[in-house]
Amino acid sequence: MKKLGYFLLGMALLSLIVGCNSNQAGKKGNDKIVIWTQAAADHPEGKMFASRVERYNEENPDKPKVEIQNITRAGAGSGYIDKLNAAITANDMPDIFTLDGPDIAAYVDAGVIGELDGYMSDEFKEGFTESIIQQGTVDEKLYAFGYSDSAVAIMYNEEMINALPDNVKALIPSMDKDWTWDQFVELARAIDNFAKTTSDPAFSNYELAVSTLLSDVASGVYETGTYYFTPLMWGNDTNIVSDDGLTVDGVLNNEKSVEALTKFSKLFEGDPLGSASEPEKAFHTGKAALAVAGFWYVNELKDNYPDLKFKTVRYPKMNEDYNGLYTPSGSWAFVRNGNIEDEEKINQVVEVMEWLTNDEAAEEYYHAQGSIPSRVNSIDVIDANTDNPYYNEAWKVMQYQVENTNKARPVSSGYPYLSETYAKDILLKIAQNKTTDSKTIKKYLDDAVKKLDLEFEKYKH
Repeated sequence: MKKLGYFLLGMALLSLIVGCNSNQAGKKGNDKIVIWTQAAADHPEGKMFASRVERYNEENPDKPKVEIQNITRAGAGSGYIDKLNAAITANDMPDIFTLDGPDIAAYVDAGVIGELDGYMSDEFKEGFTESIIQQGTVDEKLYAFGYSDSAVAIMYNEEMINALPDNVKALIPSMDKDWTWDQFVELARAIDNFAKTTSDPAFSNYELAVSTLLSDVASGVYETGTYYFTPLMWGNDTNIVSDDGLTVDGVLNNEKSVEALTKFSKLFEGDPLGSASEPEKAFHTGKAALAVAGFWYVNELKDNYPDLKFKTVRYPKMNEDYNGLYTPSGSWAFVRNGNIEDEEKINQVVEVMEWLTNDEAAEEYYHAQGSIPSRVNSIDVIDANTDNPYYNEAWKVMQYQVENTNKARPVSSGYPYLSETYAKDILLKIAQNKTTDSKTIKKYLDDAVKKLDLEFEKYKH
């Protein structure tokens, strides 16, 4: 992700790239449409894209043939991104390609992807969930069609919870109720206190109260932290960057941000409830009682950990009085080569993008790999009436959030560096140093603002 910022947005190189690509795009003609995705060809995601393209070609024999290349990615997508950036430099961009949602603004700023408004109907655009429209919108123009959405909730180990005293059990909300971060921490502390004295077999593998996946951040996967925990800020009516995508002073380090992160830090107070070096699959293997859990946990637990009894509740609000959007969302999306000048070709490209992201496609993607549909009319395809009550409950909670509380990550040309700084220099520092006082947390934020202000100067035109 960091490579994107340094590679793509060097302005001297960029002017060469965009100029050359404009010439190249005009030479390609309308005989075929080339798609690149970040999915491995043998992965369910790669297979579903290939199948979708094959059907398009079968049903549209008189239109330009669509060719797809599913490119294996490494880590957070860096292998794929490296190849894409090399293609930009070599003047050989595909007509359609995929980007992770937060990276869209950087490519818009670089001038290499084109807007979609005017090439589709309002009805098609409005068919996406609100957070997916937010994710793909830069300067009030839509540039990306998200092909799936996502969600993060709280899961708990049912057998551990059943072993708790009734007064602790009473701290757990029902699946259809909101709760706060303070209540979440209170529950985690009560579980940890009980775990230290119990001999109940449900706690035989117990090591920590909460799995946060901050261990991902410690290993360099910064986006996990930002994706999971920017909602701490949203739920306290603040953010990690302003709406302009480049102003952090007075936002990331304001009073509400300090308050939110001080409450977050309570997970690491005294005997810590979470860890930046937690065991792998801590929740899955009964080592953690609670988990901040991405939607991928649902199928993972059902398919690979069938003996684990887990329950799911909503992602906690930071402030109980906050009524705006605050839960994590977003995913990868399809974008188009912005240097194609032929209007007929652009229309053909957008038609293919619609085929890849329409209601039918969203339903197929759900059935293929459990992707949360990004289309409003397709969300009901989620099957929450199976013979597995744990699976059903998890999907009901996440479906509610997708429909009612999901919010897109910030739109910023400098998002990769913003994400890294927030996760590494703030969240990880709090966890590793067990920092719980507001004064030190404010210093972390002020130091991060100074770094980001210097980095963001290059994006201000």
